[in-house]
Amino acid sequence: MALDARLHRQQPTLLVALHSFTPVFDGTARPWHAGVLYGRDARLGRVLLELLRAEDSLSIGDNQPYDVSDETDYAIPVHGERRGIPHVELEIRQDRIADDAGQAAWAARLARLLTLATSRLFPH
Repeated sequence: MALDARLHRQQPTLLVALHSFTPVFDGTARPWHAGVLYGRDARLGRVLLELLRAEDSLSIGDNQPYDVSDETDYAIPVHGERRGIPHVELEIRQDRIADDAGQAAWAARLARLLTLATSRLFPH
């Protein structure tokens, strides 16, 4: 598997799971633009939470609107936690990525912030 090969080469590796969520669930508005989810290992989650909250005019949930668990998730517990790879699940509110402009903005933001997070977690 690619993750095991990267670990064997001692290559800095992050695992990022990306999902989206509805702006309203069961009649309740969800105020977050995005959520940073993590389980037992918060290394990457805490860094990204800090970086995203520093962005102008974003409301970022800390393990909101969901949280990671062994019962509800697979990639994070199995591929991240069990291997000791810094990991995070990011949830972006669907109305923020409903069009090309929103998708491009979030892609650029995440590329920039994940680069910063990598340098913080794996300093040269």
